[in-house]
Amino acid sequence: MTTEPDSVPTRSHSLAVQLGYCVGNIGKSVVWSSFESIMLFYLVSIAGFGPLMAGALLALSLCWDAIFDLSVARLTDKRGGAKGLAKLVLVGAPLCGTCFWLIFVLPAPMAVAAAIIACRIGYSLCDVGHNTMLIRVARAPGDAARVSGLRLVCSASGVALLALVSGSSLSLTDPAAQRQSLANGAMAGGMLYVATLFIALLATRSLAPPNRTAVGGPSLRPIVRFTRDPSFRRLLSLAAIQAALVPLFQRALPFYGQAVRADASWAGPALLTITLAQSAALPGWMAISRRYPPRRIAMASHGLAIVAMLGLTIWPDGACGRAMLVLLGGALGGMNLAIWALLTETVHRCGSMGGEATPVGLFLAGLKTSAAMGNLLFAGVVAAGSCWDSEAFLPLSATIIPTLGSVTALGLLIGWRDSAPPQGRGEGQSGRQLKQAVSPAA
Repeated sequence: MTTEPDSVPTRSHSLAVQLGYCVGNIGKSVVWSSFESIMLFYLVSIAGFGPLMAGALLALSLCWDAIFDLSVARLTDKRGGAKGLAKLVLVGAPLCGTCFWLIFVLPAPMAVAAAIIACRIGYSLCDVGHNTMLIRVARAPGDAARVSGLRLVCSASGVALLALVSGSSLSLTDPAAQRQSLANGAMAGGMLYVATLFIALLATRSLAPPNRTAVGGPSLRPIVRFTRDPSFRRLLSLAAIQAALVPLFQRALPFYGQAVRADASWAGPALLTITLAQSAALPGWMAISRRYPPRRIAMASHGLAIVAMLGLTIWPDGACGRAMLVLLGGALGGMNLAIWALLTETVHRCGSMGGEATPVGLFLAGLKTSAAMGNLLFAGVVAAGSCWDSEAFLPLSATIIPTLGSVTALGLLIGWRDSAPPQGRGEGQSGRQLKQAVSPAA
């Protein structure tokens, strides 16, 4: 039996709480973006892995992440109590930060593989803990887009740091010097990861979990309920596209630079350009979110991404190429803000049935499984490029596949209508709820 969820509080948390929470994304983005943009290149070009073996390892680690995220989320909702999320961060942050450094230090491939798996375990613990806190921080109408935007600004800061370190390291000619430079950067990145997540933990220590909808049944029941909710299924589909296909260009940056410009270090300035453009565009997206729902923002940003990818296919060099990188950064800012705002809205709309961590764990599981498939797809592109003409095949794949991903996302978003706020509520997007615990997006 379900009961009608209580009204979401209309008063926002202080800016200090919101910023303190969002700071955690600085360290998280360093680790996540390292796996997304340079890890495959490092494993193949420096650590001695074959392309398919490295891609399979990264895909396996993300699939493990997905299973672990969902299991940890359910266990936290059942037995973690109000402080369960904090416990996840306290255990996971030191584990992830230490193993992230060890990936670039250990010499044996098997040891590197073990460090990657251990790093992903620690990352998963923190990911469930920190991301679920978003539901507590973004509790009032309008908070979802605002807090998501602040998170992305902090994430962009972490990616900018990674871009500077990776560009400097990959510009070295000696592989041993490259490895040592990356190891030094990884040590700083691991320390930053721990420090920023502990700051987020301190800022959110007094936040209470939202009231749960009364639900009965076995432990898997909430998962089934969420997967049967049409709005949540659409959200998972959109997240899958954005994690698997759209980021392929960023994953390809070192290989792209090596193929097009004979310079793998081009990845650093390119990533920095994309990140700075994303940061500059986020205030604009946040302002737009005050008037338009996240679905509209997602549609506009995927349209911009299509233009950017087609532009890079035609004009990869010169001022036009740089302009397309800037446009891509702006598009990524919009689509990332929209997906997290949609998650927050959907969880509030469903009344946190069965616990607050379960929907976030389910979302992260879908996100990371899709990212695993995207990594495996790109590893296949790299392997095929080594057999064929990589100077033509790899750059073309790096732009065409994300274009197809954004076209698919647009098709999904066009048929996804926005829900109307319940009677008696304001028009803020993140505070919308439906009268039933499970119901489709109107």
